[in-house]
Amino acid sequence: MKKYIILIFAALSALSCNLDYFPYDKVSSGSMQHVSSATTATDGNYALFKAPVEYSGFYTVGNTYIRHYMLMSELKGDNILMSAKSTDPLFLDAVLEDSSSDTNVEYFWFISYKIAYSASVVINMIDDNTDDAVLRHIKGENLVMRALAHMNLCHFFANPYIWDNGASPGVVINLGDGNTDVSRASVAQVYDRVEKDLLDAVRCMDGGSRRGNRGYMDKSTAQGFLARLYLYMGRYEDCIRVVDEMLAGADPGSMLDEDYEHLFQFSRESKEVLWCVGMIDNTTDIAGEQGVLGSMYWSNGDPGDGSGWAEIYYSQPLIDLYERHAGDMRQATMRVPKHISTTGRKMIYWPVPTDDGFYENYIDRDPSYDESTGRYTCTYVRTDAAGNEKGERYAVETEIVDTYPRNYIVMDGKKQYVTVTDSLGCRTGSGGNVYPLNYMKKFSCQEGRITNLASPIMLRWGELILDRAEAYAHLGNVSKALDDVNVMRRRAGLGEDDMFTLSNMEARGYGDVLDVVLDERRLELCFEGFRVLDLRRNMRDMDRRYAGRQIWEVVPYNDTRLMYQIPRAETNVSGIQ
Repeated sequence: MKKYIILIFAALSALSCNLDYFPYDKVSSGSMQHVSSATTATDGNYALFKAPVEYSGFYTVGNTYIRHYMLMSELKGDNILMSAKSTDPLFLDAVLEDSSSDTNVEYFWFISYKIAYSASVVINMIDDNTDDAVLRHIKGENLVMRALAHMNLCHFFANPYIWDNGASPGVVINLGDGNTDVSRASVAQVYDRVEKDLLDAVRCMDGGSRRGNRGYMDKSTAQGFLARLYLYMGRYEDCIRVVDEMLAGADPGSMLDEDYEHLFQFSRESKEVLWCVGMIDNTTDIAGEQGVLGSMYWSNGDPGDGSGWAEIYYSQPLIDLYERHAGDMRQATMRVPKHISTTGRKMIYWPVPTDDGFYENYIDRDPSYDESTGRYTCTYVRTDAAGNEKGERYAVETEIVDTYPRNYIVMDGKKQYVTVTDSLGCRTGSGGNVYPLNYMKKFSCQEGRITNLASPIMLRWGELILDRAEAYAHLGNVSKALDDVNVMRRRAGLGEDDMFTLSNMEARGYGDVLDVVLDERRLELCFEGFRVLDLRRNMRDMDRRYAGRQIWEVVPYNDTRLMYQIPRAETNVSGIQ
């Protein structure tokens, strides 16, 4: 029987787009020694990250590597609030009920191996000893693509390396060399292959230059992914060494885009970006505003108005973390509350349970403000056991927790923490309850335009500085870890009183500098694909007890629901574990 995964390796097609797929059945090792042929083939491989590809007779503009990678990375986490039940498989991801037959997971598995195989074709056809610098660079680009495809497959389908030094089953390794073995390599074996590819890529691209904007890779891209790999492997000294080599003595703050909004809207040109999936505003790259990644987080108006579904918002714990320090530009520029009051009207809300086990926000309990006492009050109408509705008035109190103010009311003799904010638009839930419209635009408004077009960032200096901070934290170098954290906080526009120091860390509720770093990674890198793996790697449980469509629970870091199942279409045919 032919193995399903072997069919994936062979499933190459020629498509017409601004980065053409190269017809590999028409090439030879000789023709790939020419820059024009190698360039065309490699540009086609870049297109595999962004262009929808027909899979199993099914084609949709939403089936892209970048859309599924970013959503699958975040939906099982605690940064997002899923505001509506959806027929898209992403809803099952968000409530941890996904299955091995979900089409988004199947497609990601398929396209990842398509990228690995297609990159291998170019790698294997360019002579290792070529004296053509451009060809060497192109080979290096494909080595990075192959490495990334394998590393991200482990991200979703395997245990973190750090748990057992990579002894757990990983994924199938494909090098395009005709090997028909479809057994799962260990995570350690996969990571060893990824390391070799990245080191080879560094050597190939040494002395070369990027072939265009930040949608193309160069030596720094390979080095950056290598630093990430070493962090994930627990090789902390190596992670620090690589980042230091890349900085070459420069101030880490000088590597950052001074404008956080510019970083995402102009990612193809930003100095901070080491590689993004470069999108172009045409019918190939964005074949419908509602089918692309940004449409799940953003709409020009109300959800589902034709410009975007806007089904995923900021979770309340993430908002609360930002609001500990007023003026954080990462929230001010990327979080967009819709239909915010122009009259100063307030809303007060908190999460309450529903009968199906999902929690939803209750909104706007008729708040009023008493200037004489400086306190807000609100009315909450509840139904008693006899079926009678009764409105109760509650005063909002404030207390200081870990040096930060928190609002609460006393209900049934217990504190209920509440959010007091300017009134804004809300999305109606299944029981008439509603979610505040806190849109996110990291994946929208490219070049300042109101659209869901974006060139999602896969690697940037902001991450690498925090990779180094985490490595320092694991090694017990608290001072240097905080120095790197504060580099990011200064770029976010925060003042010196908002910086972390050895003397204020504990007072702010942190007994371990690693938790400071993880919170800063959450603030800086939210929605970019890191949060779930950050918690799993570091054996931190995930608290999902907040309003949204997910079950109200604390999810253990080793809960298998946080992984994805290898597609049934694969296991049924190839028989791999």
